[in-house]
Amino acid sequence: MNSPPLVTSEKAREEGEDGGAAYDHLVPQYLHEPATVKIEKHSAHPLEADAADAYTDDGEDYYEVTLDPEDGLYPLPYVARRDDGTESGEPFDPDERAAHEGETTRQTFYPDPERIFEEIDRGIHGRRIDGTVNPLGDLAEFEFIRPLPPGGYRSEDETVGEDFFPYEPHYDNRMPRVRDLAQIVNVLQRHIDEGDYDGVLWLEGSPRLEETLYWLQLLLDTELPITGHVANRPHGLLSNDGDRNIVTGVEYIVSGKGEGKGAVAIQDQQVFASREFKKGDARPGAFDAVGGNGGVLGTVKADVRIQFEPTYDHTADSSVNVSELPSEVTFVDEYGDDSETAIRIKDDDGDLIGSEIPRVSIAKGMSYPQVRNEGDPETEVDIMARVEQALEEQADAGDTPNLHGLVFEGSSPYGTGSQSQHAAMRRAAYSGIPVVRVGRADPGGFVPPDDELPTVEGSNLDTNKAAILLTAALLKFGRLPKAEDPADPTPAERAAVAEKLESYQAVVDSH
Repeated sequence: MNSPPLVTSEKAREEGEDGGAAYDHLVPQYLHEPATVKIEKHSAHPLEADAADAYTDDGEDYYEVTLDPEDGLYPLPYVARRDDGTESGEPFDPDERAAHEGETTRQTFYPDPERIFEEIDRGIHGRRIDGTVNPLGDLAEFEFIRPLPPGGYRSEDETVGEDFFPYEPHYDNRMPRVRDLAQIVNVLQRHIDEGDYDGVLWLEGSPRLEETLYWLQLLLDTELPITGHVANRPHGLLSNDGDRNIVTGVEYIVSGKGEGKGAVAIQDQQVFASREFKKGDARPGAFDAVGGNGGVLGTVKADVRIQFEPTYDHTADSSVNVSELPSEVTFVDEYGDDSETAIRIKDDDGDLIGSEIPRVSIAKGMSYPQVRNEGDPETEVDIMARVEQALEEQADAGDTPNLHGLVFEGSSPYGTGSQSQHAAMRRAAYSGIPVVRVGRADPGGFVPPDDELPTVEGSNLDTNKAAILLTAALLKFGRLPKAEDPADPTPAERAAVAEKLESYQAVVDSH
């Protein structure tokens, strides 16, 4: 839902304001009133005149047609100018975002996809192979909702970073917060439960889709097909891929062949399972299926062909979907406690409470990590700082997270690190923090068990997907039982942690 900045047309520039463009900047816009125009005959294709005898000849050199506002969008010169206090204002230039850094009244992101769908159906950015338009409207009706939009209505007091989250221009970049994961699930689940839908299309920027889509795969309780899409080139840009991805997503849903597949990403006419979907580069075709065991389910071309199905639990069958999660997650906070600790994770309406979404951190191993050959966990300042942060936030009565986890990206496929990193992971586990180990980068195999480490083997998940799954699992199982001395747990304390980790391992293995 990003688009290039709007640039003032040459037709609206005054003397000395040459924008340097050979052609006018045309933008889809609505007519204010009807206009009758004369169109040069045989100008729609360079070979029309060559086949002039195929066309009706009324003796005129032009076609005359009346354009009405009700027709919808037409590509027209963009004639708006910036208010700079003068009578005529100044033109909007291609570099206007840099020239007016800090200005926040003008946005390139759309507030929802409705305008994009209209431009697709009008054929402004493309047509069907047979020359017709309306590829979306012929297939379905749509409802547009805004659970986490990239563009917002400032005139309606929507605030950047609170109500909407653009990632360009860079000086106005806003990333969603961990609590916004609850907002996504709450809004979509409510619409699914109350509406009558054939499927869900989720549109998002390419840097985040792979994580969000897997979150929907795990948390949404629905049988509906869910498709995720990105545009590596902004809407309206040369060779934009997003419009095509949207149309193929709708074709996939209405075909009925997406039932039972859970959440999938559809990019460049390929259908990826959300669990394995990964972005490789910011260009069309740069998406991969990671994990070494498939992940491309089929294609959407002349028809929808699905050749493989995921075998793991998802959506309605997920053991961590929103319906399976308790209103309160209960757990033994410290080994030997007489009673369990309870954290309320849902409100009275059954919605997830955003402030209780767990904080999951990521640590990474490498081949030459240590200064000295020792196993002191205190040298692993990143892991130990996260442990300290978790304990401080759990003791804080404010709105900081009460549940914490850690994903360690180690060697492939073993998910191992250095002696000191292993010692730090043990310290984390006996401090109540579950740790999931995965292989580095694009894992091609499954992490084998390691009886010496009180951790969860991360299957063939990549690091970020493991973090998403651990976030969901924490909402169901809560913290591990803390040892009185995490640096030296007793055999009973180690056994209690190992038993609790079995629940986590079962979810990782099946999702």
